Amino acid sequence: MEDIELADLLTSLRSEINRARINAAGEDVRFRINSIDLEIQVEVEKTGEGNAGVKFWVLSAGGKRAAKSAQTHVVKLSLTAETAAGDPIKTSDDVSSLLNEG
Repeated sequence: MEDIELADLLTSLRSEINRARINAAGEDVRFRINSIDLEIQVEVEKTGEGNAGVKFWVLSAGGKRAAKSAQTHVVKLSLTAETAAGDPIKTSDDVSSLLNEG
């Protein structure tokens, strides 16, 4: 498995959440995403070429990249999925009120 940049990981995660939301349309059982907790191992690489800066590479399971001036860290991200308007992402209808009835 190849290491990917942190930005690519988050882009893929966003795409997967959107796909789950679309796939849930019309389903009887759906879910609301309250939070997404990720614990990932990243390698921080300081670059000195043209666009000097820092890059974060997500490491594959058990993998290590060969890189100059790199350090490996464990990063914990707690994300809340929301729409552009700031509303929560739903892969469900809110059925909690139905479950509390009766």
